[in-house]
Amino acid sequence: MKNERRIETLRDRLPGEDTDEYEDRNPNELPDWWKYAVEEHEAYGLRPYRPPRFEDDVLVPPLLETLEDRYGSSIQLFGINNMYGDDWVVYIDGEPAFEIPRRRDPAGYTVFERSSTKFEETVRSALSESA
Repeated sequence: MKNERRIETLRDRLPGEDTDEYEDRNPNELPDWWKYAVEEHEAYGLRPYRPPRFEDDVLVPPLLETLEDRYGSSIQLFGINNMYGDDWVVYIDGEPAFEIPRRRDPAGYTVFERSSTKFEETVRSALSESA
């Protein structure tokens, strides 16, 4: 119930009405992918960037980079013409491989509803099936 009230409170906020997640952080200490996302959010007046995570709190972008290096494949997660609550699709080398559920948590993070370990297992399985 507490989270529902928080979501209700945040629902009608305009971009920029959030606390600045980066106010006390040196942007040069962030990885390049994170700095780029922060700059893009600021340029478009969006809420502060909060990197997506898996259920086990592992950040998505560095794991994707690790898996891409390990398997020599491009791995992307996105949805096309999705509505809130719709699953996203994981694309491997530009081809749809599998769906992954997602949600937004009360703090504003996108959470992919799978552990990072299970995600990697599913990627590995999808790659072996396509070989």
